[in-house]
Amino acid sequence: MELKEAIFGRRSIRDFNPEPVPKELMEQVLQAAVRSPSNSNRQPWEFLVISGEKLRELVERIGLAMKQEREKDQRRDLKTWDDQYPMPEEGARRSNHLMRSLVESATQAGIKASDFIQSNFRFFNAPCAILVLMDKGYGNGALVSVGAGIENLLLQAYDLGLGSCWMMVPLEFGEVFRAMFEIPEHKYLVSVIALGYPSDSSLNRFRSARDPLEKVVKFYD
Repeated sequence: MELKEAIFGRRSIRDFNPEPVPKELMEQVLQAAVRSPSNSNRQPWEFLVISGEKLRELVERIGLAMKQEREKDQRRDLKTWDDQYPMPEEGARRSNHLMRSLVESATQAGIKASDFIQSNFRFFNAPCAILVLMDKGYGNGALVSVGAGIENLLLQAYDLGLGSCWMMVPLEFGEVFRAMFEIPEHKYLVSVIALGYPSDSSLNRFRSARDPLEKVVKFYD
């Protein structure tokens, strides 16, 4: 597969088949991740690969926390907003449009909106979830390197015929992850990646929109 095909063909998958991902394929996507650019070669990333019984236990624990109506962990390490500044209007517009479009696509696929939202906390039934960590000692700037690693992982997964979804929502219950995997406080919970083989659900044909270049690019000659 050519790089251009991987970049423009990849999309987020939100419904997976239960078929397990072979360990050798997991290793290939992770090898791609750790070959990404890294500022000063610090390689700040760390990956926990969760599947099988451990993944089922994780989903059960998150579900129990939700049923108990336990307050979501407001100490979520990395938020997708900054409390000190207003959310940029364009970003809010894009996010709101995404959520409306996803709920509409789920409804068309025969999935209730509430069930679709809950499926985030089951990693969309993926047979594998990869938790991405980073030591807090590296500082927030190192997140750029971690993001590059995640992108490599997603592209390699697509090249291997796998589907993926880069997620933040499950980390609203970050303490469940910390307790189950004994993750110390000096590590950030950066994000989670659902990984597996896409189902044939029409939901997986959804592709998020992108603004034209002229809205986000300026050329200076």
